Amino acid sequence: MNHYPQADLHIHSSYSDGTYPIARIVRRAVELDLKAISITDHDSVRGVDEALELAGEERVTVIPGIEFSSVCGETSAHILGYFIDHHDPQLHEYLDKCENRRRKRTERMVNALRGEGYEITFEQVIRIANGGVLGRPHVAEAVMEVTDKYSSLQRLFRDLLVKGKPGYVPKPNFPAAEIVELIHSIGGVASLAHPKTAGDDSIIPQLVNYGLDAIEVVHSSHSLRDVERYSALADQYNLVVSGGSDCHGGRLGDEVLGKYTISKDQVDRLESRIPANRENSKRKSERLTDGEV
Repeated sequence: MNHYPQADLHIHSSYSDGTYPIARIVRRAVELDLKAISITDHDSVRGVDEALELAGEERVTVIPGIEFSSVCGETSAHILGYFIDHHDPQLHEYLDKCENRRRKRTERMVNALRGEGYEITFEQVIRIANGGVLGRPHVAEAVMEVTDKYSSLQRLFRDLLVKGKPGYVPKPNFPAAEIVELIHSIGGVASLAHPKTAGDDSIIPQLVNYGLDAIEVVHSSHSLRDVERYSALADQYNLVVSGGSDCHGGRLGDEVLGKYTISKDQVDRLESRIPANRENSKRKSERLTDGEV
């Protein structure tokens, strides 16, 4: 049995909108004496195999993960998938759709900001992303390269890239029910990320009806009162308590890697949800094989 006195299960790498490469994340996890981590890049599993290989040498457990954006009714909900089969063809077909949507969104953001007088290009954003999944932080860095108007990315985001601002383009999200089903179909466990950010706790029972397994109680944006509230909701709906730092490196402020963690017992409980999900996935696969849609 592995022991996880400290586990940070929400970390973004340079394969999406984080600034740290996988090697730096693993090295830092060792320095912080973390026993388990999960790379949960947005719409990407490109860093998982690299993390598994490096962590094996360092004796750090890596839980294959991912973060999806979705909508539950009118509310945005980010869903984390843990213990997933990150090589599953169904997953990669889905990620191809996500990548196409992100490219179109990024092009629209670039064009909108060019209309505001910021001489950025789509090619410039691609260069900054450096093979990672395209997102607003890459657009923001492109703007920073062509103007000295903003002293920080945070200020630029507030002025240009949030809802109601000239560079904002809504993210084309998938329905939450579809995301939870996808995570289960690839053998994973589905957890609601940073529920405070969603701003609407009424989506939690809806997500439970879709098969939600866990809720991110511990998060860098959560106060002690938030932790208490979401712990109570986890108990109410029989959800596993999960958590992590949501580290993005140094792009959006101070490093938080390893500062928001969960325990061995909580990781074990999270993992205990896997068998039922895989059995459901097997039954679904058998139905499809039999010709059912």
